[in-house]
Amino acid sequence: MPVMNGLDAVRKLKEQGVTAKVIFLTMHADDRLLAEAFRCGGSGYVLKQSAGEELIVAIRQVLAGRKYVTPMLAKEWAQEVSKGIDGQKKVTLTPRQREVLKLVIEGCTMKEVANRMGISTRTAESHKYEMMEGLGVDSTAELIQYAIKIGLTET
Repeated sequence: MPVMNGLDAVRKLKEQGVTAKVIFLTMHADDRLLAEAFRCGGSGYVLKQSAGEELIVAIRQVLAGRKYVTPMLAKEWAQEVSKGIDGQKKVTLTPRQREVLKLVIEGCTMKEVANRMGISTRTAESHKYEMMEGLGVDSTAELIQYAIKIGLTET
């Protein structure tokens, strides 16, 4: 997608009051991305490699008012959902965190991120730390890998 990724597009649609059901058709077999897709308002998640007849099943399930998860990821998704039930923190990046992450992907230092966003370096570092903590990653490289998985690097 040329302007924004699918997650951002669904968020924007939901903010505008659009009530359409959304099924993500993706190549990403990632349980964190799957969970994020549902948190932002998705109703289904199908892997491109298993599309075909499965997409028809997903459409029918969603039209019937149910959620659909490709069977290849259902177990991981159930584990992610149970984390929320067990009281662990769910990860949803704030718009500010997404902005920081996009600048980090561009190769900006925290000082440069702060200057470009008009915030203090400490605040920029805090946003980055909260993202890393919430996503369970230990390095900037892992944070960037996550961004690639959710499509933040697409322009």
